[in-house]
Amino acid sequence: METFSESAEKILQKLQVTPDGLTSEEAARRLKRYGENRLREEEKISVWAIFRQQFQSVLVWLLIVAVLISLLLGDVLESVVIGFILVANSVIGFLQEFRAEKALEALKRISGLKAKVLRDGHVVKLETRLLVPGDIILLETGDRIPADARLLELMNLESQESMLTGESTPVNKTTEEVSPEAPLAERFNMVYSGTIVAKGRAMAVVTGTGMETELGRIAELLADEKDGRRSPLQKKINRFSRRLALIVIVAAVLMFLLTWLSGEDLLETFKTALSLAVAAIPEGLPAVVALTLAKGVQRMVKKNAIVRHLPAIETLGSSSVICSDKTGTMTVNRMSVRKIYADGSELEVGEGNPSEAAGAQDLELLFRIGALCNDARPDPDGGIFGDPTEAALLLSAKQHGLDSLELQGRYPRIDEIGFDSERKMMSTLHDVSGAGMVMYTKGAPDVLLMQCTHVMMNNQEVPLDDALYRDILQKNEAFAQNALRVLGFAWKRVHSRDDFTENNLVFAGLQAMNDPPRQEVIDAVARCRSAGIKVVMITGDQKLTAEAIGRELGITGRAMTGADLEEIDDIGEVVEDVSIFARVSPEQKINIVEALQKKDHVVAMTGDGVNDAPALKQADIGVAMGRGGTDVAREASTMVLTDDNFASIVKAVEEGRAIFDNLRKFVFSLLAGNISEVMIIILAVLVGLKLPLVAIQILWINLVTDGLPALALGFEPKAPNIMRRPPVARLSFIVDRLMIIRLVVVCFVITAGCLGLYINALYSTGWSWGEALDSASPDYLYASTMAFTSLVILEMVNAFHAKSETENIFTLKAFSNPWLTGAVAFSLVLHLVVLYSPLNHVFHSVPLGIADWGIILGVSAVLILADSIFKTVVKQRQAGVWR
Repeated sequence: METFSESAEKILQKLQVTPDGLTSEEAARRLKRYGENRLREEEKISVWAIFRQQFQSVLVWLLIVAVLISLLLGDVLESVVIGFILVANSVIGFLQEFRAEKALEALKRISGLKAKVLRDGHVVKLETRLLVPGDIILLETGDRIPADARLLELMNLESQESMLTGESTPVNKTTEEVSPEAPLAERFNMVYSGTIVAKGRAMAVVTGTGMETELGRIAELLADEKDGRRSPLQKKINRFSRRLALIVIVAAVLMFLLTWLSGEDLLETFKTALSLAVAAIPEGLPAVVALTLAKGVQRMVKKNAIVRHLPAIETLGSSSVICSDKTGTMTVNRMSVRKIYADGSELEVGEGNPSEAAGAQDLELLFRIGALCNDARPDPDGGIFGDPTEAALLLSAKQHGLDSLELQGRYPRIDEIGFDSERKMMSTLHDVSGAGMVMYTKGAPDVLLMQCTHVMMNNQEVPLDDALYRDILQKNEAFAQNALRVLGFAWKRVHSRDDFTENNLVFAGLQAMNDPPRQEVIDAVARCRSAGIKVVMITGDQKLTAEAIGRELGITGRAMTGADLEEIDDIGEVVEDVSIFARVSPEQKINIVEALQKKDHVVAMTGDGVNDAPALKQADIGVAMGRGGTDVAREASTMVLTDDNFASIVKAVEEGRAIFDNLRKFVFSLLAGNISEVMIIILAVLVGLKLPLVAIQILWINLVTDGLPALALGFEPKAPNIMRRPPVARLSFIVDRLMIIRLVVVCFVITAGCLGLYINALYSTGWSWGEALDSASPDYLYASTMAFTSLVILEMVNAFHAKSETENIFTLKAFSNPWLTGAVAFSLVLHLVVLYSPLNHVFHSVPLGIADWGIILGVSAVLILADSIFKTVVKQRQAGVWR
């Protein structure tokens, strides 16, 4: 039932309860009927199910095949290495377990407190799990509300509902019924489970418990949400693996048939074909993904972001839309006075020195009233405890040289008239030592002005005529239109307690405040715009407030409310045009995220409240607030910001893009080597040559001299222009058209160079075309060593080329990545050990002379030249030189 749209009397009748509460017997019956006031337990995910999920990847199955192939070849070391990578990959996947269950457990921790309840006509304390619909509960300042309830009686009640609604300030409550169409944030006669009483006291009747509360409804959304969606990175790797698997099978079978038909030894042919298959399988890809992501996570910790699931950081780098909460993320999460009006003029806070301004005494009076007609108090930690609006007034006074504790000593409070929603004012009476008493009042400007007869001008009390009255109201409206919360301030001298009444006041001025935007966020939003990322503000605040903050932050576009969305059949029709959503429900947040995802956007969603948790789970990456966020939001997220700052998200986007860049560099380097190896073997067989490379040489190149430099590319520094490019599309392939063309150029040079050196070496020994070669002959071993070594060196050179897709080896910082430099140096040393130690017998190689090295380096120079020309052409085409 819509308990907020009917009178309290009707609700009591429907719930069959009197103002004295339920009897113990009736409560016991209802407990059996409705169940305990706690969230429903969900079936736990088994460890076996999570383990099984790790083997649903095509890449994992390819790795298992690679282990079996290596065992078949008798290479135990190869099997151990690949097996270790397989285990490491499974551990990475295991990190993504239990997210939904943890979020629900965090929701359940909100319950478990005790509540004051009327039972059998007496106030008793009960565990909140024993509450039932119809229970009368008593609330006071600081209480966590134990269930959804309809207010019956109250005194100055305000509740902090930001965890549910996103509303940044406490909500004034009433007992009057509201419209049936009122959104959650505007049901002022209701209080909700899990929220907190910020001020006042009340009596309320429980209308919903357990899963029937707003909190329970959000838990239901979390439980229903499927958590099996893969990240864009996982999808791209799986697509890459499937395509590569097909190529591997075709190449291995073709190579085996051609070599066998040419008369080569069957066993050696089989071993070489299998070796090529192993070489083509990217067993280093999971390792480079894990290492690159782990390195990115370490960098992000230093930038105030904790990544809970490794693939999340790359996902954020692919984001094309960031949906962000306003309060605390884009704003400072602290009400601050932004503008004041006194002595007939407007002043920006922080602008100039008030003590030197005209009417400085009037300003001092304005700040003094704000500090003394105030229930907020400084806390020992340097902050301010109390209502955010009153805290802003204390801070405003402090910034202008007035200490609230010192003022309280000079003007002790001796009486007060508390604020209520009908009068919309608060007044305090103060003793002025040796000068009688003074009354200070603050409240809604339009109401306050009606009780004023004079206004302060140049430290003088002048009559409040119609012209001044209109000017003040116009200023109030102008402030309000900029989404500023405006309070009016007045005072009067009091000669006796009978005169302590809210009339015949002297108007002192206005103070206008809001939760100001973080300065660094303005720059972050601009960076998102240049990076092709749309920023969408989703907030529980009023539309006018959200639009004003959006303008300051540079968020342009249409604004809509939750009520507007209710009238639209398909959100997808408008979601691309809207940049600000105000007063939206948890379900609507999910719908917004889903609509963006259906438009092929990669969506990042930030939030801090329970109401944000379902949308955080639905988004491609959920970003929770670590400082001001709830446990529920953190458990539903994949990344947590320790500083609750939108600017940190943009830094994470930059890291994510760098990770994807480095994965492309790794894949390019790996494919260039693997494709060249396959082409060298196949072309040699096609033209009738003996195999230039044997199985162990291929495996050695693949695991050591090719694999280590490629892995090191995962630690490349990010490109300077990384945030001036559009985001990577959700379904874009790691290997795109430009990379394919580049691979053709590089692989052609490597293949031609290796085969050319192999044939040249054979001719230099007196061999003639068509002459049979023995596998143990010195001539064949020399020629094979030249092909083997030239392939190693060319792949090392190519690793440096892979550092950039547009800069050649002469213009990029070749040694900016110490990991790559070290990996290449280490691989070169290992290769020299293979050539010039007894190990050369194991690897079917012989030592090379200085002249041989000179020839190999000459061929390497051709690769450098070809890569430089290719990148120059690409840059000129991108710059529009060639049309």
